[in-house]
Amino acid sequence: MTMKLPSNPHYVDLNHPQQQQHVLRYNPRALEINSETKMSQEVAGVEVLKVVLPGDEVLQYNPDRNKERIFIGPGLRWEDNVIRATRPGLLKKTLKRLYYVDSHQKRYIPQKREFVIGTVLKKKGDNYIIDIGASEQATISYLSFENASKKTKKEMKVGDLIFGQLLVANKDMEPELVCIDTYDRAVGMGPLPEGGLLFNVSLHVARLIVNPKNSFLLTISKMFKYTIVVGFNGRIWVKAKKQGEMVAIMNCILMLEVMTLEEANENALRVLSSFSQHNSKEATC
Repeated sequence: MTMKLPSNPHYVDLNHPQQQQHVLRYNPRALEINSETKMSQEVAGVEVLKVVLPGDEVLQYNPDRNKERIFIGPGLRWEDNVIRATRPGLLKKTLKRLYYVDSHQKRYIPQKREFVIGTVLKKKGDNYIIDIGASEQATISYLSFENASKKTKKEMKVGDLIFGQLLVANKDMEPELVCIDTYDRAVGMGPLPEGGLLFNVSLHVARLIVNPKNSFLLTISKMFKYTIVVGFNGRIWVKAKKQGEMVAIMNCILMLEVMTLEEANENALRVLSSFSQHNSKEATC
């Protein structure tokens, strides 16, 4: 069984009955659900090439001579037809010829097209100033929302959480966020509702849990119904029916900081099962 939903791949509503029963597969413009996908600790379709250090030459690429189109992601920079590493870590390549450096770090470096969770700091003219956990604050225009216009501005308060995509991210300009795709649709982006729980993880953990072959989130959904939003800047927002459930989900995700995927899956089921049994006993008393 295969179906597609017009949704953002980093905004997963596990209250949806069909999303609880299937493993998520990444599609840039849709959330593809396939019941035959199996869990794997290794990222399917991602090849680990080598260990790199800042300044190491990764690849020589001349767009005038090379017919094969490639993409460079976090940790890489293209200059003078040479792609070099800008951070230490593992050089990886996907099936879609995306090269990036996977490293363990807490400080987020903005990358174009990445999805992030930010906090509204203040309003400045026609823009909002957003904290995304980087060295520079990001901005977002009030027109960068679905159905927004000069007459129908999107109003946000200081402290509100927002989920968006980086439109501009380079060393010469401040980061700029948008909450619409190329078709002016929100696809899950925008201000996050109140009542959720926000916490931070390492950047590699954020990338791990949104991996299409990783069923860790579905393991948690066997016990609780919840909605989760994952930002590549290491921020995760979770909302469930009860506050205790949100804290339990957070603790399960934080296991990935110190455990392998298999270990985290086993321990998460054990912890959540004990939590559910404890709540059931309290309810019957």
